[in-house]
Amino acid sequence: MKKKKMTKKQKIRWSIIAGVLALLLLIGVFVYSQMRTNTAKENKYQTVTLKKSDPLTFNGVVQATNTQDYYLDQTLGKISEINVQDGQEVAEGTVLLSYTNTEYQAQADEQSTNLDKLNLAVANARETLALAQDKQAKEQQKLNDAITNYNNTNENSEEGAAKKEQYNQEKTQYESSLDAASDAVVQARQALESANVELSAANQSVNTIRGKVSSTIASATKGIAYINEKGKNDPSVPAVKIVSNEVTVEAKASEYDYPQVHQDAAVTIKPITTNQEIAGTITHVNKLPDQASEAAGQAGAAGAAATSSVSNYSFIVKPAEELQYGYNVQVVLPLDEIRIPKKAVKKTGDTHYVFAYRKGKVREVTIQAEDKGDYFLLKDGLKDGDRIISNPDKSLRDGQELAVD
Repeated sequence: MKKKKMTKKQKIRWSIIAGVLALLLLIGVFVYSQMRTNTAKENKYQTVTLKKSDPLTFNGVVQATNTQDYYLDQTLGKISEINVQDGQEVAEGTVLLSYTNTEYQAQADEQSTNLDKLNLAVANARETLALAQDKQAKEQQKLNDAITNYNNTNENSEEGAAKKEQYNQEKTQYESSLDAASDAVVQARQALESANVELSAANQSVNTIRGKVSSTIASATKGIAYINEKGKNDPSVPAVKIVSNEVTVEAKASEYDYPQVHQDAAVTIKPITTNQEIAGTITHVNKLPDQASEAAGQAGAAGAAATSSVSNYSFIVKPAEELQYGYNVQVVLPLDEIRIPKKAVKKTGDTHYVFAYRKGKVREVTIQAEDKGDYFLLKDGLKDGDRIISNPDKSLRDGQELAVD
């Protein structure tokens, strides 16, 4: 069967239809390409949900609030007795150690012999003074009698004149004897006073030495006593250690975490051997670093050493409940801060802002934040749980609808 040829009019009509179809196809491809481009553009943004920073964790050890060590003091002699028992609870002022010093004992014995001699010297001086005073009294009486006789004698007669002269000579003689007796009393009294001074000094010296023969050491604090018998003879080992009943936790923070550690901050204490969680409060933060900890390693065949050091700062935590002395614990410090990724923050002049993602749209939100180098520390404008665009670009606008990953 022979095909019928198309007329010119039909050819024109089909050409128009083909052109329209081609145009529609191109438009469809373009629209599809634009839709793919817009979808890809919308999906290129990521979000991050803001949350408070993870808490910091530090290693610590439970320690007594106060400990006092009592060592052998060889200047006091030898420890003759430890007056408390191991594990005994003691009060402030409880006698812990008794000392005996044999060298002072020998000195005390020697001084006691000298003391006997001085007592005898005082007794002799007292007796000498008594004799001198007795003689002085007798000479005084003789003088008084001579004066009385002299005054009562009438010198009008020859015999009376001779008697009066005799009494006058006696008076002169007794005056001289009384002066000598008085001087003897003064000397005897001075000798007695000197002997008494020597005796008093010797008594004081003996008492001082005797006080050193036996002495005691009392506890300056209350707590539990721990005894080490080796310390009775070894001055490098405490014979008695007093450990207070109250305990604290000493922990260390590196220089990286130190700015977050503050006095009065609330923490959680976790003993590493139990599942306990005990509340605590930071009571003291050392402003001076401990000695820097150093780590050294060997590198290469030549053994070159590489050394790094980090400063550590001690801080004290008071637990709300009792803890066993010596336990190793972890101190958990919650951080009440929100960090914003550096790339999420835009800046216009002195104003910082981010794009918050809410119900499919982005909202430009002005924030107060502190630049910490690797991140921004949020001060105001957002809250925990808010969602923001983590990788905004210049094309992002306030109110724009987005489909994000």
